[in-house]
Amino acid sequence: MNFRLRAVGALGLTIAFLGGCAAGNGAGVAGGTAAAFDEADLPDWIEALPEGEPPRDNEHTTEAEIFLFQAQQADGDDAREIYEQVLESAYAGIEADPENAQSYFQAGLAYLGLGQIEDAGAMLDQAEEIYPRYVINTDLHREEAWIDAYNAGVEHLPGDPEAARPHLERAHMIFQGRPEAALQLAEIYDTMGRSEEAIDLYAQAVEVSTGPRADAVEDEELRELWAAALEIARHNQARLLFDAGRYSEAAQVYEAITEENPDDLLALGNLASALLAAGETARANALYDELLERDDLSVQDYISIGVGLYDADDLEQAARAFQRGHEMAPNHRDALYNYAQALYLSDQTDELLPVAERLVALDTHNENARLFLTQALVEADRQDEAINVLESLEELPFDLDGFQLHPVSEGASLVAQAWNRTEPTGSEVRIVFHFLDLEGNEIGTEEIAVPLGEPEEPVGFQVDFITDVPVGGFYYEVPS
Repeated sequence: MNFRLRAVGALGLTIAFLGGCAAGNGAGVAGGTAAAFDEADLPDWIEALPEGEPPRDNEHTTEAEIFLFQAQQADGDDAREIYEQVLESAYAGIEADPENAQSYFQAGLAYLGLGQIEDAGAMLDQAEEIYPRYVINTDLHREEAWIDAYNAGVEHLPGDPEAARPHLERAHMIFQGRPEAALQLAEIYDTMGRSEEAIDLYAQAVEVSTGPRADAVEDEELRELWAAALEIARHNQARLLFDAGRYSEAAQVYEAITEENPDDLLALGNLASALLAAGETARANALYDELLERDDLSVQDYISIGVGLYDADDLEQAARAFQRGHEMAPNHRDALYNYAQALYLSDQTDELLPVAERLVALDTHNENARLFLTQALVEADRQDEAINVLESLEELPFDLDGFQLHPVSEGASLVAQAWNRTEPTGSEVRIVFHFLDLEGNEIGTEEIAVPLGEPEEPVGFQVDFITDVPVGGFYYEVPS
């Protein structure tokens, strides 16, 4: 005997695919990373660049160099007028010798002095295209402009990302030798829904954080900052790739994370999910098996693994994962609900009976919980008790389901639905929610009043719980 379950195909909670990884709180930077290289002792990455056409001196470059020196000694309008003279000389040099990188370099410096970063970037790009090793010189000037633009941008973070965006875009345009602007900008694009651009920027942050420029960073604090940037960029890049349906690419990023940090449980679980979505079921299941053998998992880890196994249609293993989460935190409503549902769907009715009894006691106003118990009682040939449970379901004044717990920076937001069964439309019911930490310990409660709608019509509601302790779960009670 089977009973219809409301939304039985969905698990009892929504698992966030990845914990939110933000780009940071917008701390400014002061020092540079670009080095003044000795021509006789160049780093390998510069030695590997094409030689190109070396810059040449001529009357125009000499004149521009004199003006540059004068401009750097002047202030305000005087400096601006001299930078304009630099431009005149530089453009005359370009016209006389279009393949001389030095004139483009000088024009770039003049534009930087005038605050025209986009034009400066274009000129410095041209100088480097003609003579790639010009990065020895251009990096120093690019990064100086990058620092100014980056700091101007992060002054607006996190409160006004739209005001920060143009400054960060200019910073990233002029210099791509540091990950910070790319990371902050990717975070902004991510929230704007510009996912493809965010993916590309995260990839650029990863590239610079793992490339030769990172190897050359000597300051320990900055090295740690870049390592943190790398972790954030990879996790967010993989999340967006997964959301875009690019599962194999997401898996590759998660593999890179786990190769460097085999104990990153979040990445391991997400790797299994990405492999599963990419159709690599055998690899995903093998990884899930390995995860279930670990003894350092949290309740949330077990739930995440169970969700992955559920999606892979390995319901028996999913039930084992949810069971372990329930054993760690007996009052964690979602661990218990998912455990019962996995047992129900895999026809493990003998095991289901005590689990469903516990679920009905904890999830008192959930229709599916009582239907799980009814099915288990029928299979155990305890028909009278099954009828009693169905009768209690008919008497239930309202039903709660659709729970989704969303951890936020200062607590959690819980959304759910209340279905009116027998109460007058518009009547209020009071519900007390108990919130749990990551270990399953209770950390506080929040009581709310929920107005009921028309019979069998759902009413959505939200409970906001403020705390400085990470929230990992909940249960509820309805005061009599």
